[in-house]
Amino acid sequence: MHDPTEREIVERLMAASGGGFDVAFEVTGLPAVLNQSIASTHPGGETVIVSIWESEAAIHPNQLVIQERTLKGIIAYRHIYPAVIALMQQGYYRAEDLVTARIALDDVVSQGFEALLADKAQVKILVDPSA
Repeated sequence: MHDPTEREIVERLMAASGGGFDVAFEVTGLPAVLNQSIASTHPGGETVIVSIWESEAAIHPNQLVIQERTLKGIIAYRHIYPAVIALMQQGYYRAEDLVTARIALDDVVSQGFEALLADKAQVKILVDPSA
């Protein structure tokens, strides 16, 4: 995994994509990552905000205007799952790498909801009702 505050990440993404991605998904709720997501798209590219934010984020509108990029938000991954599954099938990432904890149903509040609120390193917590 890469540190989302790494300054050269946009340059690395631009090089890896051959000049920028068609679409970047912001899924962290971190202001630095929002700006990196926008900057990693090619002119005319799109950034989709999926995460729910706890604070404000600043962007420079010229990042969008001059490069004719678009920015949009979606809720509940509407219409995203087919693209996500396709990327997984192509080997871009593994779903297992996104699971940061597995907990019992009795622990949903303390080790689930509270953990997600308190620890930003948590990504997906799976609940096993049989555990």
